[in-house]
Amino acid sequence: MEQVLFKIPEKWKWHTFNDLCTNITDGAHASPKTVENGFPYVTVRDVDYKGRIDTINCKRISEEDFLSLKKGNCLPPVDSLLLSKDGTVGKVAHVTSEYDEFVVLSSLAIIVPDKDVLTPEYLKYFLLSPEFQEYAIGIKTGAAIKRIVLRTIKNFNIPLAPIKEQKRIVEKLDALLTRIDTTIEHLQESIALKNNLLQATIDGQFAAISERMMIESLAEVKGGKRLPKGETLSDEVTNYPYIRVADFTDKGTIDLSDIKYISKEIHDQIKRYVISKDDLYISIAGTIGKTGIVSPELDGANLTENAAKLVIKDKKQLDLRYLYLFTLTTDFSAKAGLATKTVAQPKLALTRLSKIEVPICSLEEQKTLVATIETLKSKIQEAEEILLAKINDLQTLKASILDSAFKGEL
Repeated sequence: MEQVLFKIPEKWKWHTFNDLCTNITDGAHASPKTVENGFPYVTVRDVDYKGRIDTINCKRISEEDFLSLKKGNCLPPVDSLLLSKDGTVGKVAHVTSEYDEFVVLSSLAIIVPDKDVLTPEYLKYFLLSPEFQEYAIGIKTGAAIKRIVLRTIKNFNIPLAPIKEQKRIVEKLDALLTRIDTTIEHLQESIALKNNLLQATIDGQFAAISERMMIESLAEVKGGKRLPKGETLSDEVTNYPYIRVADFTDKGTIDLSDIKYISKEIHDQIKRYVISKDDLYISIAGTIGKTGIVSPELDGANLTENAAKLVIKDKKQLDLRYLYLFTLTTDFSAKAGLATKTVAQPKLALTRLSKIEVPICSLEEQKTLVATIETLKSKIQEAEEILLAKINDLQTLKASILDSAFKGEL
């Protein structure tokens, strides 16, 4: 996608990153061995969307490897900018003197501005602007992992204001965007409080029930099935979707946007492991405990080996929604956690899942509990949608302000 240079004020000039920076490089292309105690080694996951760099909880490497990478220009100097360029693209962080020395992986670009002509703060805001962010997303290359190549960054143009004007713009952006960010944080806190209220209500409703029965007494627990050796998933649509844990959402649904498929031949080999409408599914490996009720359109879909299904034995004894809501309690989460084996990839054993106790009451009482919680969930969801819409409006305003700033309109 070719960059279109828009009109800028008379005293401003267009320059490429290469013209205005003393160095544009990236981190280590070969991952060094990590150690328990050592020197900080930062990757994309250690940079958040607020531009903070976590040098405390990041991976550690030996002094020998650290010094070798430092010598190889993998240590960002003070007042350089980090830009995530592989996988998660577009995170930006300003390396200030508050951070101890650290080295980075090649997924992060290190951009060192020539401070005589380009201030780090001005560059940071430009990297966050729609002009750069939308372009960066548009020119990502690569297949499995999306990335921006350094050559593209070097050749990208920046609308350069005089230094004094850069400082004025940064000062104004600091004031405006800080207020917006503070408001967004307050709205996000409100969402968290509402969700905490819902969690407390769910926990309280189930905690008040004294009688308990093991899951195995109420439902059959059946694991999914791995693909036959040598077989792979396909994007080509067939009548046989294969549901992975990656498709499970936090809202108790299955994300259909990236569903993978298998052929009829493979399906026939593993068809006794399919999920049916009104089964309850649960992830048992990796991210343990994501649950949901199988929707009608996924009736007959194949289920990954990293998940299990719970099939109610007697619907006159147990309501499906009731069982689902129980899996959302902190009580269930704690028991599922205790039931896991500590291995490289945590896994919830089916036999142990079967032994988890469910608070049980009459079917009529179950339905009343479900109705009470669903009503509260609906009200909280409505409130959350309003808050999210406000957050989206504020984020749009931020983008608009940044866009105006680099057109000389701020």
